[in-house]
Amino acid sequence: MGREVELGPYLRFREKYLENILNGRKRVTVRYGIVKPRFSLVYIVCCDAIYAEAFITKVYYTKLGKLGDDVVAAEGLGSMTELINELREIYGNVEEDDPVSVIYFTVVRKYDKPVSLSHLRG
Repeated sequence: MGREVELGPYLRFREKYLENILNGRKRVTVRYGIVKPRFSLVYIVCCDAIYAEAFITKVYYTKLGKLGDDVVAAEGLGSMTELINELREIYGNVEEDDPVSVIYFTVVRKYDKPVSLSHLRG
């Protein structure tokens, strides 16, 4: 099973990851399938609000089972099992042979106050 999608200007995260993203402890996100960013500058989005801007510094594609401990740690997780469980919670059944995208990013601007996406849409 696999998928290929384009990543727009928003890099979305669950609330439990937001603090680690903003303080620089989480600087990688592993996404299921082949995710191709269209922009190098993206908005960090959580709970339908923009919290920061980040540059995507590197993207590579591999199989889930080939990820190293360095990627798992940069993801802010303690083990490969934890990563697989997180991906299954988001995407459903994923296997070690499935393709994943490893997206490295650096937060370059944090907002004093989150900006609601609905406010931007008008």
